[in-house]
Amino acid sequence: MRFTEVKRALHLWNRGHWNDYLFSQGMLLTASLLLVFFVAIGLGVGQVLNHFLSTDLPAEQVRVTPEGMQAGFFQTELGGLEITEDVRDSIQALPVVSRIDPQVYAHVPAYLRGYLGGQPYYTDITLEGVTGAFLGDSLLEDIDWSYQLADSASKILPIVLSENLLILYNAGFAEANDLVGLTPEGVVGLEATVTIGRSSIADLTSPPVTIRAVIVATSRNMALFALAVPLEFVEEINMLYLPERTVSYSALIVTARTAEDVPAIVRIVEEMGLRAETRRGIAQKAELLVGVVVAALSALAGAIMLSALSSAIHTLIADLRNRKYALGVLVALGTSHDRLAMIFAFQIFFMSMITTVIGGLLGCGIAALVSHMILSLSTVLRAAVDSLAIFPVGWMLAGLGVLLLASTGLAYIFFRRLVSTPVPELLRH
Repeated sequence: MRFTEVKRALHLWNRGHWNDYLFSQGMLLTASLLLVFFVAIGLGVGQVLNHFLSTDLPAEQVRVTPEGMQAGFFQTELGGLEITEDVRDSIQALPVVSRIDPQVYAHVPAYLRGYLGGQPYYTDITLEGVTGAFLGDSLLEDIDWSYQLADSASKILPIVLSENLLILYNAGFAEANDLVGLTPEGVVGLEATVTIGRSSIADLTSPPVTIRAVIVATSRNMALFALAVPLEFVEEINMLYLPERTVSYSALIVTARTAEDVPAIVRIVEEMGLRAETRRGIAQKAELLVGVVVAALSALAGAIMLSALSSAIHTLIADLRNRKYALGVLVALGTSHDRLAMIFAFQIFFMSMITTVIGGLLGCGIAALVSHMILSLSTVLRAAVDSLAIFPVGWMLAGLGVLLLASTGLAYIFFRRLVSTPVPELLRH
């Protein structure tokens, strides 16, 4: 067969079919783009959730709280047992308990004033008394974690700020009011005055006490919900303003001697009428939430991607079916089946591979652009992660390979069936 005849046959093969061919390749490009985009963004969302929900979760610790809901000095009782000193002592006496770190909320309002970026700020706050052991030596390195009212003339009250509060401020207040967001590094060292016994919504009959304070560190501990200060200071404040109230604790962080002793502590505490939650349980809930979000994104990506891939395969096969006459001419001219397979491989497989790679690169670019745009609008996310898009190259290449094989493989099977069709039938209009 002369070269001019092959050239003419190839021209006949493509004549009138470019629209279908380009459409099928466009759908394949769309499927590749969506695959890479959703993988990158889905993994990035999982990373963000892990950042906000993860914390140091020792397997040997249990958080014990009353059977009720408490947030600062607002408390809802459900008739459960209150954690008094006697209850604490009874848990401490258990042979499987190594240490107990209590938490105590200040049962009186407090007001904080200071300067941020040269601008005055003020807010109601809740003080939460904790031990240094609860915060950890690594957090309080070179920090004197002790304070009493008698120290106010010579010492500054140290405060450890929960990063949960920073998230709420940045997401719920700063962005809504077009204010500058705060990062953990940016708040450390800020000095302020704390007025105890007064807030923007309530005053006590007793005279308020104003002291100087400084934020010495921030903590991601999920068991910390307010502004952490030394435990003895909060106990002194509660006794000063509410001397008739029974001394009680808002929570106990119970450390078992070994992780294997945790189930026994949980069982005993729940039999006492208290709520017991292991930090491992918190981690499992966080992992479940992350898994649900990633699975939802994966399902959405899969549905869209399969739709695009199905359209690409359907159009590709329909395009081949419409080329029966051109294929019959090539066979009639003496073109071997191997030569026809080469033509198919070059035009379909090779071009589809290029389309898939371009779609993957476009998906990476769009994912990076979306990540940049979202981070530029959210101080919370920008402080938490560097990017909302993660690109696992190996997995992405594997996914793109599956798309390529699925589209061209099915088309190739149909192509082989066409080649085996008798020439008269192929040439029949």
